[in-house]
Amino acid sequence: MFNFVYDFLGKIGYHHPIHPTEVHMPIGLVVGGVVFVLTALIFRRERLILTTRHCIILAFIWVFPTMLLGFMDWQHFYGGAWLFPIKVKLILAPLLAGLLFLGILFGKRFGPAARPTLTAYVLSFCTVVALGYFGGQLVYGNRTPASSETYKEGEKLFNANCGACHPHGGNTIRPNLPLRNAPQLNALDTFTAFIRNPTPRDGGASIMPPFDESKVSGQQGKELYDYIVHTLVPLKTK
Repeated sequence: MFNFVYDFLGKIGYHHPIHPTEVHMPIGLVVGGVVFVLTALIFRRERLILTTRHCIILAFIWVFPTMLLGFMDWQHFYGGAWLFPIKVKLILAPLLAGLLFLGILFGKRFGPAARPTLTAYVLSFCTVVALGYFGGQLVYGNRTPASSETYKEGEKLFNANCGACHPHGGNTIRPNLPLRNAPQLNALDTFTAFIRNPTPRDGGASIMPPFDESKVSGQQGKELYDYIVHTLVPLKTK
């Protein structure tokens, strides 16, 4: 659905997810807003409470494009796979939007320093902390052990394209189909054909998105294959 966006970005040399470029805005604004309101209450700097309100309003505005870009990245890079961190983020993101809206509403109705308003701010802060944690789990929690310099490029490709669903050579979507002993790894040609047109060996429907030449070139496919069979799979079979 959103492939045209990523195709355009790829043509100008940008091949990474878009969501991380925007997610720092609502998170930073909420954290900053809470810091400002605490400073205002502790040191009696009432003007800073208005700064908090402005931060929360801007965070509320920014959270919607951030959620949209997160959804786009999920569909494009993960093929819509229902990974646990993604499930949690899909719940927390709308919750954050709701809490920010309540913070704005309560601030107008009860006052920017009223208990309901401050409660909404604190709950928003807790929510962004949880979002940051599960975002980190998604990006870094599945990182594989470092490889030798020979397979560094393959390691980067694996972490960028495969690591979320196949951490350490496993399979978070179908645990009974890990990379270990997979027939698709018997030869480079077999592996390349599989990533171009994924067909699960149990005959089920494929969740894995296809990686055509524009996403993973022939040379990159070889580097990815070499990393898996020489570094990742042996670690799983020891």
